[in-house]
Amino acid sequence: MFYGSRTDWEDVDIIWTLEIEYLGEEYRFATITLDLEDDDGKSYPYVGGLEDVEVSQSLKQVGDISIEADSISIAITFPDRNIAQDQMNGKFIEGSKAKIGYVLVQNGQIITEYGNRPIIFQGIITTPVYGHPEQETGYVEFSIENEVFISSQGLLATVIGENMYIEDVSCSNALYVEPDFTYERGLVEVQDIHRGKAIPWVFGELHGVEHSSGLDASIPITPAYVIAFDSTAANNPVFFLVAGHVTNASSVNLFSNTGETDSSNIFTFVNIDNRVYTYVKILDTSSIPLSVSANSDRQVWVEWDDGGAYPNPVGTGNLSGAGDICLWLLSELTDDIDYEAWNSLRPYLNQYEFAGYVNDDKITVFQWLQKNILAHLPIHVVNGPYGLKPVMDMAQSGIDLSPRLSIIEGPDFQRFGPVTTENTPEDVSNVITVRYARNGVVDDFTTFVQVSNVIPAGGTLSSTAYIAHPKSMISIQRYGKKKKVIELDYCYSNLTAQRIAQDILEREALPTRTVQYSVSIRYGYLVLGDIVEITDSDIGLNNHRCQIIQKVFSGGRWLIDMKIDENPNRYERNV
Repeated sequence: MFYGSRTDWEDVDIIWTLEIEYLGEEYRFATITLDLEDDDGKSYPYVGGLEDVEVSQSLKQVGDISIEADSISIAITFPDRNIAQDQMNGKFIEGSKAKIGYVLVQNGQIITEYGNRPIIFQGIITTPVYGHPEQETGYVEFSIENEVFISSQGLLATVIGENMYIEDVSCSNALYVEPDFTYERGLVEVQDIHRGKAIPWVFGELHGVEHSSGLDASIPITPAYVIAFDSTAANNPVFFLVAGHVTNASSVNLFSNTGETDSSNIFTFVNIDNRVYTYVKILDTSSIPLSVSANSDRQVWVEWDDGGAYPNPVGTGNLSGAGDICLWLLSELTDDIDYEAWNSLRPYLNQYEFAGYVNDDKITVFQWLQKNILAHLPIHVVNGPYGLKPVMDMAQSGIDLSPRLSIIEGPDFQRFGPVTTENTPEDVSNVITVRYARNGVVDDFTTFVQVSNVIPAGGTLSSTAYIAHPKSMISIQRYGKKKKVIELDYCYSNLTAQRIAQDILEREALPTRTVQYSVSIRYGYLVLGDIVEITDSDIGLNNHRCQIIQKVFSGGRWLIDMKIDENPNRYERNV
């Protein structure tokens, strides 16, 4: 897709285009009659008469996905059609697919090829109005809506399958890796301790968690469920189900809630519907099976000693990086995904690593992804013309977003409104504590990261726990200490906890301010998320970075809303 550069947009005009798939044909409209060609010289004719389209694009909240429909109003005339008769004959225009884009004209010549025209909005036609007595029979007014269809399927059903409960683990299939685990030896129907519980999905790196002391710590993280007890075999082995899928790991450490520990290699079996499950076997010479089999109140938890808990479905190795998690789960939810945009940010997003287990049989993929992963990433997720796409937020710590344009306020880039403060001092947070690494046995977090103005003097914890941030100091000077504590159920990485804590501080330590500019058409190459370095002396901006958060085409110009960078350390000005 072509957005071009600044030079491509010099002295240009926009011609809007509209393509509609209706009754098995593609109808093409534009603001003027024209022919576009592709690379092979094939011609695509467009019927004139399309009025300038008012298109609004905006960033959502950081970490949020908005699946509500945006809408654009259109009025066109189909050549050689009677829309009213079509509708009466069941040839409904509702539900037809439509795309809105544009091409550029420079010195009277179209400079955009058919295949490179930017598509800025696509969706389906809704609410047609037709049969106007003063219009031609082909005239129709309608809206184009681009609501993203998100499946409401459950997370466990997606990962594990419909047989997600322990009573569904049928051992009538003879395909087992571990020869002791056989149906003929009566291993089913022995223990009722965990019957009916959901089988967990386990993912991420779940071993060697870096504690706030700076040392790796063994933490029991995921549950182990007794599914069988073989009283006929030597040492009476007890079998624990630990995952509803294959894993990349080869061994685990086990912890009971009464202090017993043990370790085991892991094995797999295939149930009646040919799904693979992972289990461990502990002999009754260990204190763990004795305690569990004697008392149903006892619990056993697992630390995955080596290897990842879930193979990466969209890459190699283990599934742990946020970019891979998002891409995989979104692809399970919807076809409306901008794969190019997600893949471009995957290396950066994969620096945010998540891990843990899910045994909630009610939570949907969308609910879990939104709450536990996207909410903690420094991105906006927008419904773009090619589906859901991520846009990096300016106010985050891990990357320096370079300006795409340096500009001085003037007729071509004219301030159109006042500076607006989007939040209040009550919304400010400048001392951020992130609790992470949940211990399954005690059901609490084992460590933390704190970002504030100083590292506590004489603190006994290493610098992995305390981070001093200059923006915190500035904010505390202005507003006093404003503390915020968040808990990460799916974080076992010290570096990830640090990133998330600093991201929150970057976004919330100072108020968010926005300003709107009316911009010449030649700046159409700027897109949502772009950084503009602007000088506007009337409001105290001198080579100051702003991020585009909204872009509207109206009246032959762009209206651009920008979020002002509120990091005083980047600029020479009084604070």
